[in-house]
Amino acid sequence: MTRIVEVATARLIRPLHTPFVTALRRTDHVLSVAVRVTDADGTTGYGEAPQIWRVTGESMVGIEECVQGPLATALLGRAVDDEQAPLVHRWLAGAVAANTGARAATEVAVLDLLARRAGRTLAASVGGTADELGCDLTIAAQVDDPSAELLAPGFTTAKVKVGLDPADVQRVIRIQEQSGEGVRIRIDANQAWDVSTTVAAVDAWQAAGVALDLIEQPLPAHDLAGHAELRRRLSVPVMLDESVFSVHDLRRAIEAEAADLVNIKLAKCGGIYAALEIAREARKAELGVMVGSMMESELGLAAAAAVSAAVAPDQTHDLDAAWWSIDPSDLGTPYRDGRFVISPTPGLTRAVERISESLGPWRVATG
Repeated sequence: MTRIVEVATARLIRPLHTPFVTALRRTDHVLSVAVRVTDADGTTGYGEAPQIWRVTGESMVGIEECVQGPLATALLGRAVDDEQAPLVHRWLAGAVAANTGARAATEVAVLDLLARRAGRTLAASVGGTADELGCDLTIAAQVDDPSAELLAPGFTTAKVKVGLDPADVQRVIRIQEQSGEGVRIRIDANQAWDVSTTVAAVDAWQAAGVALDLIEQPLPAHDLAGHAELRRRLSVPVMLDESVFSVHDLRRAIEAEAADLVNIKLAKCGGIYAALEIAREARKAELGVMVGSMMESELGLAAAAAVSAAVAPDQTHDLDAAWWSIDPSDLGTPYRDGRFVISPTPGLTRAVERISESLGPWRVATG
């Protein structure tokens, strides 16, 4: 048993080597808040909360104030150990509504601290059974350089963002042709399409021989009936992302028969234990699960990978976000031959080391 004595935040800002563009937004940087918790013995743990206005509604300023205020109050002075780890997300959810990214980062920081104290990886601490995971690579909805439509070496699954280019159908066919045999294509419209547009595009891709793996969130988040109609009309699996923040959202989607798979993100659902609950509920309903992330650094992705290793170690996950801010010549990258490699160091130690130079000054919560 240990006691939490300090909670602190620092801004985490890193440039991307390639602009990241979706139907919802464009960004050239990772814009996050790192959370650090410290116990009475001086052991620390870390988490990351991304600024995602168009998905979670959170900003860096809002995340900082949430962590510095109600979340710090909920944690400071608490005694925690492995048995109480599943309760942390309840303490944080009871302290503030919404603010899922802030809550996730704070919970991850506590779990990281406990993993370090035990000398375990975070993945092992939450039941992970893999030390590396299959990973797709996203191709932006718009590119400034045609070479940005080429898969990096080692990756065999492309996640193509669509919804901005009227020539999306031809663009996806071109990406498939230049990627070569054996490459699978995932489509993510980020809510930009309607039913007829989706059906027409999928029909055209299948006629052209595109190896479609799935289509993710083609319709607005609220349109469960439309997604259910797509499942009836298409042979390609339909994955929900923005429609499912919580286990309650998932249950509504299951009742509507609106999904074949669900994309679980820590910043969207509120943390690791919420993610594990969503995965269990999805499996009960015989839905597939994939773990993704927002635009985050290795710190956030290492936490997402821990969940991936626990809920679907043999799946190809959407863990490429940190790749966008890592120099391609960096030999220390966690990306190896199209896979995300989990560091064997305790907790998230290696991820924290790699992002340390991108951190601003730490601000300690006063409670």
